Amino acid sequence: MGKEQKKRDNKKLRRPNGHGTVYKLKGRRRKPWVARAAARTEKVPGKNTGELEEKTIRPIIGYYKSESEANKALLMNQYIPLSPKADITLGELYDEWSNNKYKRISKSTRDTYKAAWNYLAVHQDVKFAELRKAHIQETVDNNEGKSRSTLEKIKALASMLYKYAMENDIASKNYAEFVELPKKDTDEREIFTDLEIKKMFDNSDMEWVDTILILIYSGLRISELLELTKFSVDLKKGTIMGGNKTEAGKNRLVPIHDKIMPYVQKWYAKNGDRLICNNEGGRIRPRYYRERLYFPTLKKLGISELTPHSCRHTFASLMKKAGADELYIKRIMGHTSYAFTEKVYTHTDIEQLKNAVNLM
Repeated sequence: MGKEQKKRDNKKLRRPNGHGTVYKLKGRRRKPWVARAAARTEKVPGKNTGELEEKTIRPIIGYYKSESEANKALLMNQYIPLSPKADITLGELYDEWSNNKYKRISKSTRDTYKAAWNYLAVHQDVKFAELRKAHIQETVDNNEGKSRSTLEKIKALASMLYKYAMENDIASKNYAEFVELPKKDTDEREIFTDLEIKKMFDNSDMEWVDTILILIYSGLRISELLELTKFSVDLKKGTIMGGNKTEAGKNRLVPIHDKIMPYVQKWYAKNGDRLICNNEGGRIRPRYYRERLYFPTLKKLGISELTPHSCRHTFASLMKKAGADELYIKRIMGHTSYAFTEKVYTHTDIEQLKNAVNLM
C-alpha cells in the first residue's frame, strides 16, 4: 500500500511539459530549493564567429527555503513569465536604455543623464533584478556634498531605468521612488562663482559668452532677454525696458551695468529687430538658445553647466554681496508687487537703480 501511495503522489506532482521544475540542491544551504523555468531557445552571439546562434537555456527563477515556496514561484512564473533578460546587470540595462533613449533627446539632456550615470555606475555589475533602494540610497548618501540638483538627477535617472525594467518584466517595483534626498535648503541657490565670471570676461570674445554675462549682470530671464527689441534699449540713458512673466515684472526698467555696456552696444549694432539675434538677424527661441548655445558655451569654457535661471540667482547674489538695497534688487528683477511702468520712473529712480547695479 505504501508503494502504491508513493506512486500516486509522484504522479500527482508531475508537471506538464513546459511548466518548469523544482528540485533540491545537495549540502547544507539556507535556500536549497530551486525553481527553474522551462527550457527555451534564444539567439545569442557565437563565441568564435560573433554571429547569432540558437542556444537552449533553462533560466533559474530563484532559490527558496522550502519546496512550497519554490512551487509557488514556479506557479507565479506561469502568470508573470521570467524575462529573458532576468540576469541583465545595471550596466547592461543602462546601455540598452541609453542606446534607444539618446537618439530622441537633445545633447544637453544626454549630457545630464551621462553625468548622473557616472555616479550610479559604481553598481553597474549588480543584476538589475537584485537592485534595491539601498544601492541607490548609498550612491546618494556617498555624494551628499554635491548640489541638490545633482542628487535629484541621480534619483531621476535611477527611476527611469526602473521604469524601463518594469516595461520589460525585469523588475516589478520602482525602488528609486523610495530614495530619500537630503533636506532641501530653501535658501540654497546655484550661482556662478567669482572665478567663473572672471573666466567669462577673459573669454568674452568667444561666441555667445557675452550673452551669458548680460544675463548675469541684468537679472533678466532668458525669455525676457530674447524678446527685447531695439526699441527696448536706450543706450544714451543706459537702460533696458522689458520683462514679462509676472505683472510686477512687465515693462520694468533694468539699468545696463557698465561692465556689459560694450556687449549690449555690439548686439545693438547687429542687423535684426531684436537685440539678441542669430547671424541672419532672425529670432532665437529660448529652447534653442538653452540647448544649442548656452550649455555648449559653458562646456567649452569648462564652467559649471548651471541653468540659465542661475544667472538670475547670481545677479541677486552679487547685488546683495555689494550691499545694494533689497528694494532696488526686487524692482530690477520684477519681484516687488508694485508694477512700475516707464511713466513711473523719474530721473532720480533711474539714477538710484543704475547706482545700485554698478555696486556689483
